[in-house]
Amino acid sequence: MADTYRSSNHKRPAGAALTRRPTCPNNGELTAARAFAAAALLTLILSCDTLLLPPTGFPEDGPNPRSTPMGAIEHLFRAYEDKRIDLFTELLPKNGTYRFFISPDYSDAYAATHSTDAIIARIEEGQYAYVAPGNYYYWGHESELAKHRRLFSMADAIVFTEYPIVNEHNFRYRIDENNDTTHVEVRTTAGELCIGFRDTLYCTQKEGQSQIFLLERETDRKTGDRLWVIKDWFDINSI
Repeated sequence: MADTYRSSNHKRPAGAALTRRPTCPNNGELTAARAFAAAALLTLILSCDTLLLPPTGFPEDGPNPRSTPMGAIEHLFRAYEDKRIDLFTELLPKNGTYRFFISPDYSDAYAATHSTDAIIARIEEGQYAYVAPGNYYYWGHESELAKHRRLFSMADAIVFTEYPIVNEHNFRYRIDENNDTTHVEVRTTAGELCIGFRDTLYCTQKEGQSQIFLLERETDRKTGDRLWVIKDWFDINSI
């Protein structure tokens, strides 16, 4: 997640704390995405028929949250709010194939100033349910981890004032010949993620933004459990 994207800069008194608004639910170093997440994504927020994440994340005991796609999005939210790079790292595939795709609104500007890690890829018709065909800039695993290490270490606080909306009707499942679910495409919309840095508050847009996550299953090397990780993440503000 990454550099500055359509953020609203709100000044706040020095030392003032960020607090979560009691409503539903990048920064110099974050994409509007990841509000997600993410993000945001990022996520059990479905307005009236929705579920709200508890303020402290999910319980420590019980099944690994990444055993379900929804749990993986919750895991992402918690990584942001707790500023924990270890939780975020768990969400990236161990084979290093993760990609973060920049919103078309920002891609040209980003590529011009970050040519070292901006790579272009062609998305074809039908390749994703929620991503329109076209050319997208992206960066990969190591660049993403470096950006998040800086973000988590430099931010005074990271808070979802409103969590992104995730509707299970918007999940798209990919099934193999053995009738096994191999990938899940998840779309989140809206939400607001705010990052406090010194006396400035950077917030993502509430409306008009969408995060697309392509989740895949990966076998945990320690437990043997098949857990969900993020293979591709799209920031789709303009679609």
